[in-house]
Amino acid sequence: AMKVENMLKLKEEFDYKSMCRRLEIQLDKIIAEHERQQKAFEDEVERVSLEAQTRIAEIESEYAHALE
Repeated sequence: AMKVENMLKLKEEFDYKSMCRRLEIQLDKIIAEHERQQKAFEDEVERVSLEAQTRIAEIESEYAHALE
């Protein structure tokens, strides 16, 4: 009876370790995906910002020429 009890205890501990490992892997994947999305978002914000600055410079130039 003691042996069976020890086996169950070992299996339970193994299951927890296995589950913990799977969750760590899953968490790592989610973190990596989040970082990828964050980078894409930041790149898009940078692109839109540069585009806006370029457009503002063009309009300022057109306005300056119109005043001449």
